[in-house]
Amino acid sequence: MKTLTVISVWVYMLLAVMAEVLSFYYIKGVVVQTSIIAILAMSQAVAVAVFYMQLKDEPGSVRLFALVGMMFLSALLIAMVASLG
Repeated sequence: MKTLTVISVWVYMLLAVMAEVLSFYYIKGVVVQTSIIAILAMSQAVAVAVFYMQLKDEPGSVRLFALVGMMFLSALLIAMVASLG
């Protein structure tokens, strides 16, 4: 993997974490705040899976298997947000 790709993914992860922290402190709506943080966390999980685990070079069946796990995690996060209200 190219060094520029690794650095750009790392910078994205850093910026996403900063955005999560800023949304925690500056957005007062709990549902909106939780949704923003969950979306950013899922995008970070996808970035790690695609670039650091080299999922982009795997066959479709392996990608689908990883996607099922992420969908299960998304369902759990949605259930958590629904139970807050």
